[in-house]
Amino acid sequence: MSNIFHVQVVQRGIITLPKELRETNRIEEGDLLTLINLGDGVVVMSPQRSHVEEISNKLAKEWQESGETLESMLTTLREVREEYGTKKS
Repeated sequence: MSNIFHVQVVQRGIITLPKELRETNRIEEGDLLTLINLGDGVVVMSPQRSHVEEISNKLAKEWQESGETLESMLTTLREVREEYGTKKS
């Protein structure tokens, strides 16, 4: 993979980012990129993506596969809270 990409500016300043660059950096339609004007050139920065959705989907899948449910987690949480409350007093 090359670190240098050449793009052409077309009508109204539109550029197309090369597919390899978009895929590698997971840049999708509608994403906002930051352009930094250095005076003698411009640096384009892609925003850091949140991995919250990806992690939550992975956890949900693991819990589902292990038979864990929201109700069983809430029950365990209530039990731990009750146990903690009696130890604290």
